Amino acid sequence: MLKTKLHRTLPAAFSLCLFAFVLGVRWAVFDRFGMTMPEWDQWDAEGLMLLAPWYDNDHFLRALFSPHNEHRVVLTKLLNLGLTLANGQWDQRLEATFNALFPATIAVSFFLLARRHLTRRWLAPLTIFLGVIFAFPFAWQNILGGFHSQQFFLVGLALVAIALLPFHPPFSPRWWLGAAAAAAGLFSMASGFFGAVVAIGLLGVQYFRRERTLRSALPTLIVCALVSAVGWFTRHEFPPHAALKAQNLHDFAFTIIRSLQWPAPASPWFALILWLPWTWLVARVVFSPRPLTAPSRAFGYFVLGLGVWVGLQLIATGYARGAGGPAPASRYIDTLVFGLVANALALVWLATPELLSRPARRILASAALVWIGVFAWGATHELRQIFLVELPPVKVYHDYCEINVRNYLYTGDPSFLNHDEIPYPGASSFLVRIDRPSLRALMPATVRPPLPLTATRSDFVRSSRTTIYPPAPGLAPSAHPLAHRSTWGSFTPRDLVSPREFTSAPLHLPSRGWLKFEPAGAAGEPGVIFELRDAATGLPLNPIRPDKSPRDTWRAAYVPVPSRAFVIYARAPDAARWLAFSEPVTMGSGSYRAWQLSKNGQLIATIALAAAAALAALAFWSRVPPPRPR
Repeated sequence: MLKTKLHRTLPAAFSLCLFAFVLGVRWAVFDRFGMTMPEWDQWDAEGLMLLAPWYDNDHFLRALFSPHNEHRVVLTKLLNLGLTLANGQWDQRLEATFNALFPATIAVSFFLLARRHLTRRWLAPLTIFLGVIFAFPFAWQNILGGFHSQQFFLVGLALVAIALLPFHPPFSPRWWLGAAAAAAGLFSMASGFFGAVVAIGLLGVQYFRRERTLRSALPTLIVCALVSAVGWFTRHEFPPHAALKAQNLHDFAFTIIRSLQWPAPASPWFALILWLPWTWLVARVVFSPRPLTAPSRAFGYFVLGLGVWVGLQLIATGYARGAGGPAPASRYIDTLVFGLVANALALVWLATPELLSRPARRILASAALVWIGVFAWGATHELRQIFLVELPPVKVYHDYCEINVRNYLYTGDPSFLNHDEIPYPGASSFLVRIDRPSLRALMPATVRPPLPLTATRSDFVRSSRTTIYPPAPGLAPSAHPLAHRSTWGSFTPRDLVSPREFTSAPLHLPSRGWLKFEPAGAAGEPGVIFELRDAATGLPLNPIRPDKSPRDTWRAAYVPVPSRAFVIYARAPDAARWLAFSEPVTMGSGSYRAWQLSKNGQLIATIALAAAAALAALAFWSRVPPPRPR
């Protein structure tokens, strides 16, 4: 009985582990290399064409459906608008943290599909493959960019449309779900209608093999044809990108070939190895006279459709971004991940005994070993390149972007933006966007100006924003002041014993969230008080404590915003236990939760990996027969 229950719950448990592992790794990568501030295309597509029209009540619907470059990214806009409205701040970390749910869901979807159609012996290696390919930052731009959910909408909706539309009776619930996914794909990216095109092709293959009549396929053909026609005739040309298009057949072909060989870096001939399983599946599914059983046939068609969809995407990319025959950009790698998944599924599908003869299966086993070796070698090379070469400069760039923008917003001095490290090309263009009141009011906590504090009672000394070198008023001589920040400090060398107190004027914030302080000195140590108090009664509400005593440095401390009016109260008993703190910055609840999740991403991934290993051991134990009694 125990083993029976274990067999029933193991797939769901493995799915949860896979889901958590993908989330944890992607969150950890963002925590290490990402930034909260919007950057580049976000300032136009989200800032000027979404958030500003919404908050300024300025033709919002027209802006929502306006194309961004060649694409109408309506779904991404709606998602990020909803996150911003719920959070009260425009935070790329919140967007990227939420976006990680999509590849995690897609990975689990592939796992569940494979479980339904493949033998159990392939589930463990396939799960490992899915975890690697969807978790690690091969497409790191889509992990760090909050605006890049469009890529996940594109692949996810295509997956649903291809998996459901050609294989379910017209007007059944799953058919309607597939039709809705195909239609919604129009609002993901310009190539979002390719899912409908692939569904038409799969219906054609079924008709060619006399497995479906034209009459039974007609409703699906009509829906897919309508979606394809709308997608084609509403496409938008963006003249500034004309120079990025393939200028000749050589550029077009080499852009596609270099994408097909990914992740193998050395030779285009690796494209033949990596796409051999899918090519073999095409020959078996489409052209072999031997019939297939219904479950194997449906899954084979599905894998066939995935590969065709990837091919269409590569053709579109080769045409629109093929100037010079470049290697695929990071943001397009999630499409190529679909291609590798299609080939991996093709390998395990072909290994089914009924599909190939014994000699053919031996050849397939050799081909599988070569395929796995090429993939492992290429993936290792890619990850080494990404972690050692590509991502470290991105981290430095993001840090300086936040420093420069924060200094500008704190001081109003535009000279801080006269650097390459700003989140938009050109300081003058960036000023037009950041100086828009509705956008400036939405800035995240990392660059957001603090709330000004006034004191009703204070023995603390205020340090002005212009004090940037020690010694600073209220701070020990060894403590460096916060740049361009007003702080309050209790330190004075002339009075070593007397306690010092601070009470702010009452504050009442209309929106809930968190306050971020940066205390220094003996914050959090016995005898030192730093807390929020009820403005009416003076009773303590929430203590303000960093994770450890900062002493001569500054450490962040977070406290939830009370629902009632409050004051900030501080007390330092003597000069040896001095206390200083900055004016607080407001932080949205969603921003705080996203920060907590991304900060603990590595822990989440480690727990998921350990749980999966324990489940694998349980699964092995449950299959071992008990010893025979002597």
